[in-house]
Amino acid sequence: MSRKRAGQRPGRSKPVFGKKARAGTTLVEMVVAMLLTSILLTAVVGILSPAAKLFVRMQKLQYAQIVLDNTIQELRTITEDAAGYVKIYDFCKADTQMEEKEGTESGHALEFLNTEGYVVLISTEGCPDTEIYMGTLKVDTVRSEDVKPGRLLARYYAFKTGDNYFYKDKNGQAVARAVQKVFADGYYMGNFLEIEFSYPPGLNEEDPAGYLEAEVRLFGDEEKQELLVQDHVTLDLRYQAVKKTAATARQEP
Repeated sequence: MSRKRAGQRPGRSKPVFGKKARAGTTLVEMVVAMLLTSILLTAVVGILSPAAKLFVRMQKLQYAQIVLDNTIQELRTITEDAAGYVKIYDFCKADTQMEEKEGTESGHALEFLNTEGYVVLISTEGCPDTEIYMGTLKVDTVRSEDVKPGRLLARYYAFKTGDNYFYKDKNGQAVARAVQKVFADGYYMGNFLEIEFSYPPGLNEEDPAGYLEAEVRLFGDEEKQELLVQDHVTLDLRYQAVKKTAATARQEP
C-alpha cells in the first residue's frame, strides 16, 4: 500500500495554473474591436476617396475629349461641301423666328448651300416641330421634344430662286426636306455640345470665304456651367462660297 504524505487531504488534486477558467469574447472586447475596425475603415476611405474622385473625373474628361474630336471631324465633313454661300446666325433655337432673319458676324448656327442644291442649317439648339416633305407629299413630323439642345443637328431645305428657301409654309408651320441628328443622343454620354461659328477676319459681304472658324465646347450640364473640353478649329471649304448676311429663310406666301 502507498503511503500518504503528512497533511495532504485525500481525494483533492493540485490546482493547475496558466489556463483560462473560461473561453469566449466579452462584450467589452467586442465593442473595442468594432471601434478599432471603424477607425481603420474611416482612415482607409479618407485616403481612397480623393483618389477615386480624381479617377472618375479623369475618365469623364477622357470620354468628353473623344466625343469632341469625333464631333469636330464630322463637322468638317459636313461644312466642306458649302458651295454657294455661307451665313451665320446668332441663335437658332426652337422658338427663334428664322424667317426674314439676317445673319451676324458670329453665332451658334451656320447655313450654307451645298453641292446638291440644298440649303443646310446646322445648329446645336434644337428645332421647332417640323413637318418633313418629299416634294409636295408630307412624309413625317419631327417633334421639338425629340431634338434635345446640345446635340448636333442638320436640317435640309429646298433651294428657291433668289437665294431663298421656305422655312415655314403658308400656315406658319416649320417645314423641311429632312432633319438629321448627326449622332444619337447616347453618343454624347450625358454631355451637351455648343458650337460658335465665325468668319475669317476682314471678310465683307459677298466676299469668297475659303474657310470658317468655330469654337467647339462640351459641357457636363445642360445649363452650360461645367465646361469639360473645348477646341478652336478651322473649317476648310472645298468650293467657292461667299459670305451672306441678307435674309434667306422665308415663309411661303
